[in-house]
Amino acid sequence: MPLSPDTIRRLAFIRYLHTLGAEQARLPEPMSFACVLTLQDAVESFLILATDHLGAAASKTFDQYFEKLAPHLADGVGLAVEQGMKRLNKARVNLKHYGAPPGTESVAMAVSDTATFMAANTMAVFGIDYESVSMAHVIVQEPVRGLVTKAETASASGDHIAAMIALLTAFEELFDPHEPARGRWRADASPLAFGPRVDFPLRADKIARLLQPGQHGVNGHDCRSLGEQIEGLTRAVEELRPAVRMGALGINYSAYRRFRNLVPAALRFANGRTEYRAPEGYQPSADDFAFCLQFVVSASLRLAELDANMAEPEWLPPAGQWGQRPWVTVAEASNGLQGVVLYKNGSAAAP
Repeated sequence: MPLSPDTIRRLAFIRYLHTLGAEQARLPEPMSFACVLTLQDAVESFLILATDHLGAAASKTFDQYFEKLAPHLADGVGLAVEQGMKRLNKARVNLKHYGAPPGTESVAMAVSDTATFMAANTMAVFGIDYESVSMAHVIVQEPVRGLVTKAETASASGDHIAAMIALLTAFEELFDPHEPARGRWRADASPLAFGPRVDFPLRADKIARLLQPGQHGVNGHDCRSLGEQIEGLTRAVEELRPAVRMGALGINYSAYRRFRNLVPAALRFANGRTEYRAPEGYQPSADDFAFCLQFVVSASLRLAELDANMAEPEWLPPAGQWGQRPWVTVAEASNGLQGVVLYKNGSAAAP
C-alpha cells in the first residue's frame, strides 16, 4: 500500500529528530546526555505513527506499544530492538524525572539501538527502506526542498562531493531573500540583512589618499591609521554578519562554522560560471553529509519560524522610503498605569 503524504511527512520528521539526537550524542558531556530525550521522542513518534498506520489499539505507556503492535506485524513477530528501546526509555525517565545522567556507555548504546530500531522497523511497518525517507519533506521552502532531495540522491549514489555542493546551494537559497542590498539601505530589507552590504571594500591605502593629507592639520600617518581602521571595521562587520544572523535565528554558530568547513567554497564569476573549491584530497564522509543535511534542514525550519513571526499585522501601514511609518498617540500616562488615558479617533477616553 502506498504511503499517504501525511505519513511520509511524519516519517521525515521522525528521521529529523533521530538525526538531531545522534548529533547531540557527539557533543561533550553533559550536553551529550540530552540525546536520550531526543532519541526517545523520535522512537515514541515512530510508535505512534506505526499505531495509526497499522490500526492498532492506542497505548497508555511506552512499553505497551510493543505488545499492541505485535499482532499487526507479519507472522505476529514483534518490533525489533524492543529491549533496547525499553532501555532507552528508562534512561530518559532517569534523566528527566530523577536527574540521573545516562553516562557515556548508555549514550553510545542509545544511538546504536535507535539506529537499528529505525532501520529494521521502518521496513517491517511501512515497507520502505529507512534510508529512503527524505528529510526534505519537512522543508517548507520549495526550491530548497528540491536541492536537498538532489543532495540525498547524490549521497545515496556515493557522490558526496556533489551532495555537499547541493547542500551548499540549498543553504544559500535559504538566505538569498535575506541578503542585504548593495550600497543604500532599503526600508523593506529583511530583518536578517543587518544593514547594506559592502561588496568591494576600499583598501586602507586608497582610503588614506581620499582623505587628502595636509588639510586641517592631518598628516599622512594619521590618514593611513584612519584608513586602516575604516578597512578593518568594514571587514569586521562583514565577518560578524553571519554570526549575528545565526544568533538571531537561534542556530549554534559553531555548527555553522562546521558546516562551512565541510562544504566547498563557491567562487562565482561575472560570466555566470561558478567554481567550487576545497583543499586537496577533499572527500567528505557519509557522517559529514549527515551533519550538513541536518544543519540545512534545521536552518530551513528556523527561517520558516522567522517568516511566521515577522508577518506584519493588517493595521500596520506600509513603510516609507526610509522605513518611516505614520504614528499616532494611542495612550498617555502621567503617573504610572493608573494615569493612562486612551485615545480613540483623536479624542480622549476614560482611563
